[in-house]
Amino acid sequence: MTSLRRLKLLLCVAELACAAASLTAAWQAKATAETSGLDDLERFAFWNSIVGLTLVLFFLLWVAAVLIALFTRQRGEFASAGQYWKYLVPDVLCPPFLLAAGWLVFALQ
Repeated sequence: MTSLRRLKLLLCVAELACAAASLTAAWQAKATAETSGLDDLERFAFWNSIVGLTLVLFFLLWVAAVLIALFTRQRGEFASAGQYWKYLVPDVLCPPFLLAAGWLVFALQ
């Protein structure tokens, strides 16, 4: 149980790192487009490709975390549904919400 918990926390940290990298790359792409206009398309495409790769990696890691959560649910180690949801919140549910909140803040700037 502790090794699965550590794996889920490691996946959560990796997801949050992907979210931060994605938002940073999007900020760099936006700054590139604003400062140089359409003159520096290669730099803009570079930062946009990093955004795409980090988002794909984020969602692959998130799917892995969901599958691990389903695996632990099948093993029946939880006394109640409330305990199971409390177990899910930091590892599976928080990273997508934080990514969405970050992108919302980025979009409203």
